[in-house]
Amino acid sequence: MKTFRVIGLMSGTSLDGLDVADVTFVSQPDGFWKFTLNHSAIYSYGSELLARLKTAHQIPAQDLVQLSTDLGRLYAEWVNRFIDEHLVDKSEVDFIASHGQTIFHQPEKGFTLQIGNGPELSVLTQLPSVVDFRTKDVALGGNGAPLIPIADHLLFSKYAEAFLNLGGFSNVSYRQNKEVLSNDICPVNILINELMRSVGEEFDAYGNYGKGGAINQKLFDELNGLTFYAQSGPKSLGWEWVEAEILPLLEQETDLKSKIRTLYEHIAFQIGKVLNNIGAKSTLVTGGGALNSFLIERIRGYYRGVLIVPEKEIIDFKEAIGFAFLGLLRWNDEINVLSSVTGSKCDSSSGIILMP
Repeated sequence: MKTFRVIGLMSGTSLDGLDVADVTFVSQPDGFWKFTLNHSAIYSYGSELLARLKTAHQIPAQDLVQLSTDLGRLYAEWVNRFIDEHLVDKSEVDFIASHGQTIFHQPEKGFTLQIGNGPELSVLTQLPSVVDFRTKDVALGGNGAPLIPIADHLLFSKYAEAFLNLGGFSNVSYRQNKEVLSNDICPVNILINELMRSVGEEFDAYGNYGKGGAINQKLFDELNGLTFYAQSGPKSLGWEWVEAEILPLLEQETDLKSKIRTLYEHIAFQIGKVLNNIGAKSTLVTGGGALNSFLIERIRGYYRGVLIVPEKEIIDFKEAIGFAFLGLLRWNDEINVLSSVTGSKCDSSSGIILMP
């Protein structure tokens, strides 16, 4: 058995901050892995940086490069603080695995971009780092997403048959005929959080705000009629699609509570439809949306199986744990991206290793 200690970093499209997970992995004889989450923390972006990240897809190239550099330095500062705060012995950490912040994701055009993935992280922490997990898969003709399914099935298979993530976007992974499959389903927190910021809130706690609205049936039907939902997988979503397809439809509803309430019903309907279609009898749900009790209630209203909400630590840090694990597989030169999930030409060991 082999043991590795990795610090995993994840910043999702919902822009709610950087998740940091200090994880110990132990290999098992059957090819699966056990893990222990030693420490964890969430660091929130300040208002100035948050504003820069929200408009990053619209700024000049030089400003984007500067933002990427600034973000890499901030990640390093937060990792150093995390190590100090939790009294972690740096000599025991094998490396950092960092997803970076997605700015562009257009695999159909052959590109995806996660910033904050420069050498700053390794140089300023004096730890090796594994970064840039998506671009190789896109070069191989894949969607570059989702990437967590391999962690679902090598780390979390004891929990359920399928795995649902409610992050910026929702995605599901599952096994079919011994093959791991996965798809993005629909936008979730990337939309809800953006709408809640217009009333001075970063998110809709427990779904209580949107719960008070009414369903706009016309909007609900038009959202469900978008062509993405009829396409077969593998498929993935990005903010550009939300801007082009979702935001124009939302303009027809002027009441914010009703707009969010309709989105909740749309999200629950799409997720329930997908989970029922794949025949999953049990599904583990994680990501920030798993804490939205109203959304969970509505998904259960459509899903015929058992929706399992795990302990809060797993909800909050599953993706950071997952990318720590993807970094571990890359560190060992093992497959960490599955073509059955992304649609690429072949499985790959993806990510760039940077030494301090």
